[in-house]
Amino acid sequence: MFTQLFSNYLAEHSVITTEQRNSFQKEIQETRVKLGTIAVAEGLLTVEQAEEINHQQTQQDRRFGDIAVELNYLKEEQVSALLGKQGDDAMKFIQLLVDTAGLTMETVAEHLNGFQKANGFTDAELEAVKKDDFESIIPLFATVRDSNITDLAGLVMRNLTRFVTNNFYFGRMRKASAYSYSMLAGQKSVGDSDIFLGFSATNELDGIIKLAKNYAKTVAVTSSDEVYDAVCEFANLNNGLYDSVLSDDDIFIEMVPPEVYLNQQISGNAYYMPVYIDDSEFDLIISTDAAFVPGERPHTLNLKKTDLQVDTSRSLPTVLVVDDSSLIRKVLIKMLNENGYQVVGEAANGAEGVELYKELEPDYVTLDITMPVMDGVTALNLIKEYDPEATVAMISAAGQKDKLMQALKAGAELFFTKPFNEHEVVSGLRSC
Repeated sequence: MFTQLFSNYLAEHSVITTEQRNSFQKEIQETRVKLGTIAVAEGLLTVEQAEEINHQQTQQDRRFGDIAVELNYLKEEQVSALLGKQGDDAMKFIQLLVDTAGLTMETVAEHLNGFQKANGFTDAELEAVKKDDFESIIPLFATVRDSNITDLAGLVMRNLTRFVTNNFYFGRMRKASAYSYSMLAGQKSVGDSDIFLGFSATNELDGIIKLAKNYAKTVAVTSSDEVYDAVCEFANLNNGLYDSVLSDDDIFIEMVPPEVYLNQQISGNAYYMPVYIDDSEFDLIISTDAAFVPGERPHTLNLKKTDLQVDTSRSLPTVLVVDDSSLIRKVLIKMLNENGYQVVGEAANGAEGVELYKELEPDYVTLDITMPVMDGVTALNLIKEYDPEATVAMISAAGQKDKLMQALKAGAELFFTKPFNEHEVVSGLRSC
């Protein structure tokens, strides 16, 4: 984040050109290596161990090194050595300014001092920005008393780095007393606390599209509705992780299906924070107001299903995939078909899933927990009523422990947490 903010400051003050700014940022991103990649290259972790730690981060808001130490994969001193090899992005950028832009270290120091004063950073705060320490940075950009707002914003920024891109920065959070948008995708959690988390665009969708495509990664996201669906899934990931933290504090909270709204305005109190990926903006929207309404008319997503090529000549185990997210269905279908299974059907809600199960009678069925029309636990009960021998795997985000317990008591054989670990999914199904 320091690279983006400081390079923007220098470009705005004509110290470097916009082309130099973009070139420097690109070079920093290309040379930044993930800790797990370095550890595997050094022979300290296997690929499987690094993937397991990455998967743990989808369920716990913790640093890679801390999880590696807890699992006894690495020692504290090894993590410190790896962090040293990962390098310091701030120092890399300053070196580029000297070597490529022709600035002296004294000139860089003068501009850095001007950047610090312009943003009102103390010395300690500037160091936090240089290190991308979001726990310390968020309170500088979000002067909000409600800790749920700042804690959730910090979680989102860490997850942008983990699952989307590290080439982003954000602006100051503002209260949304009047906020109109061209698109808003998000999810509400209700219970002892009411929390809404969403991502929106006020005009152009470039930032939203980059968020969706970077999060989906290898899965194609082409239509507008597929973009909205992917953004909803990213909101679901963040909400699940945050709800799991609240549930650990004995706060009951439950996620409702995410929704999309187009060309409307919010009602109630909320906060928004502009986020920029490659200078393309979207807004992070957070509200803890029980009276908050994201919009009056939800948009119905038109998500095409996969053209499944079912080969009846091969005796592969068959699977029915049930999930309201097109992105998740695509990920599961690709994963299962590449690992010796044959996906014979997909459904977008529990009711549709129950009917398809009766029609196809597959060997396995995966059921998302949070879905519109009919949730996964209700669908599980109906499938088990029709076929007590049905083999069912539940799909959930983090933070859905109560629902998972209900499903396991109702006869679900196993469960997987999004985003998926391929080895965990395949080995889990094979164990059944």
